[in-house]
Parts: sequence; structure tokens; C-alpha cells
Amino acid sequence: MSRFLFVVPPFVSHVNPTLAVGAELAARGHAVAWVAYAAMRPMFAADATLFAIESSLDDATLAQLRHDAGAPWLAGYRVLIERIVVPLARHMLPYADDAIARFEPDVVVSDEQALAGGLAARRRGIQWATSSSTAALWSNGLDAFPQVRAWTAEKLAELQRDAGVYPLDDPGVSRELVLLYTTRAFACPDRRCPASYRFVGPALGARRDDTEFPWESLRARPRVFVSLGSLFLDRGERFFATLVEALADTALQVVVHAPPHAIPDPPENFLVRPWVPLLRLYPELDAVVTHAGTTVNEALLYGLPSVVAPIAHEQSFFADRAVASGASIRIRFKRVSAPELRGAVLEVLGNPAYRAAAQRVQCEFIAAGGAIAAADALTELSTRTMGAPGR
Repeated sequence: MSRFLFVVPPFVSHVNPTLAVGAELAARGHAVAWVAYAAMRPMFAADATLFAIESSLDDATLAQLRHDAGAPWLAGYRVLIERIVVPLARHMLPYADDAIARFEPDVVVSDEQALAGGLAARRRGIQWATSSSTAALWSNGLDAFPQVRAWTAEKLAELQRDAGVYPLDDPGVSRELVLLYTTRAFACPDRRCPASYRFVGPALGARRDDTEFPWESLRARPRVFVSLGSLFLDRGERFFATLVEALADTALQVVVHAPPHAIPDPPENFLVRPWVPLLRLYPELDAVVTHAGTTVNEALLYGLPSVVAPIAHEQSFFADRAVASGASIRIRFKRVSAPELRGAVLEVLGNPAYRAAAQRVQCEFIAAGGAIAAADALTELSTRTMGAPGR
């Protein structure tokens, strides 16, 4: 049996797939552990092996990191690199190094935004893989910006030199294995990708979620779930007001992931919750309104059509692919009107073509294998390269 160490940033959507993959590896008898910030501890099972980072990144700093992570693309790209990716790598590196020394993994699985995992593995000559939950590695987002790409390369080269390893073009991308939680057909059907890329589809399950939810309040009517994710709630004041104007008093039930102050006086057909047990809720839904982060992938895995309102970063790429699949309608997050939003929601609910398209993608996602396929790829890497020098 092998030993796998996951290194993850303090972002929910980046941690979630590793929980599913880690659970699958553990079910096969492998030893699994995580390096993660203590603030993320509630996400993990009580018996999970967690090397928690209990240091200077307090809750306020982590909240600022999450806010900075949502800066608009391309204007926010500098923020992403300078204030998130590089500082996280520097801060996490000694903890990742210590966890490797104590846990002695055969393979380190490093999130694409937690570069410390790959850096520590390379310093110690251990094989490593990349866990990628965003569109960054398949979207070609920087192809039109060579100067930005060059600036990024220099920032990351400096980081690697300081870490004592030879600078690579992209230290967040393993040359051996990259796990992408989507499918090639959905994400980039016309792009050639490296042989190291494994499109495993969404990896769900194994989430610790004891959230109370008023299931008895669900009504026998079409149900729509609305979420801007965990990073963007403080930007949603106008959007939520438009949502209320658009869907109040319709023959729909609207379940909204938002704090109470976001919709202080919700209409009778609205159910506003600060946290939602989403994996249990998906089977009860008919459609999703989302910022087009990982939620759109999860909705498609359940065969749900969606209205997508991308806000920042790679969300536009997810939104474009969801629309191209035929399963979604795209709206403008900052400028959508109530009639436009209402029309989009009613269209994806009332036109069976959207549900049919979502179900086609669902079949593709299920066939990709999810956590099982990811675990297969990791165990193959461990078997193939055990004892080999790190990359």
C-alpha cells in the first residue's frame, strides 16, 4: 500500500475534490493525509490525518485571501499571483516540508494554487501530482497576454530559486500527473493537452456536512438553487436584489445560499440559508443559478440545467463551455435585469432541450470516473515511480 499527502489552499472548492479522492484511496487501504489551514478543519472527517497549519494566517487574513481570490479577471490576475499564490507558497512551504518528513508519503498531491506541495516534494525528491479544480490549465487564458505570462514566469522563478529548486515554467503543474475534475469533451474538445493530463470528471462525495436544513419546507413545485459561491457573497447585493424582483411570487421555490442580511426580507417562495448541504440537495432540484465556478460542474453531474453569471477568474470559461454544451444560459452578473433573469430561469426550466443537454453531459461526467478514476491514476503513479527522483 502507498502513502498520499494532499496539500491544499484555504479555498472550499479546491479542498472538496481531494476529500472524495482521499476517501477512495483510503477505502483501498492506502494511507492518506492533508496539509491544510486549521480554518478548514470542519471540512474533514473527525478521523482524518490532518497536518493543520495553526499559524499567523488568522481568520481575518484568510477572509481577505478569499476576497482577493475573487478579484475580476484579467484585472485581478496580478492580485492572484502576488497576494495569493506566491504568499501562500512561501507560508505553507515549511509546513508541507515538515508533513513530508513526518508522514513519509510516496506521492504528494498538490493543489494548483498551493505550490508549496510541489516545491517541497521536489526538494525531497518525491513524486508529485497536481490537483486542478479550476479552468486555468485548459482555458488558454493567458495566450493573448504574453507580457503577463512573462511577468508570471519571473515571479514564480524567484519563488522557486528561494525554495532551492530549479525554476520550471509552471511550478504548479506536475510533469507526471495532473488531475482535472472535468472531461476533455466538455472543457477543451479542440485543444491538445499534455499526456500527463487526466480528465477524471467531477469528484464528489466524502464531504463532512452536518448542516441542518429545513427539508420539510421544500414545496411540490419547481425548485431552483442560487449560489455565488463562498468567495463572492460580499459582491452580490445588487444581484440578490434583482433575484428577488425576478422570482418573487412565481410558481417556483428558490433556495438561496447566502447570509440572512443578503436578502433580509425574503419572499414567501424563497428559502435563504447561510450554508446548504448541497450534495443532499441536488437530487431535489430542477435547475441552478450559479456564478459558474465548480457548482456548474456539480449541477451537470446531477443532470441539472443552469443559468450562469460568471463574476471572475476562470468562471467565464466554465460558463462558455456550459452554454456550448446546450445546458445553460449565460447572463451578465453586474448588469442583468429582473426580466432577463426571470426569462432565463423560466427558459431552462420550461425548455426540455436544456435538461436533455445537461443529462448528456451528466453521462460523460459519470463515465469519466470521478474519484475512482483519480485514485486509479494516483495509485498508478505511485506504483510506476515509487522510489524515483521527484520532478
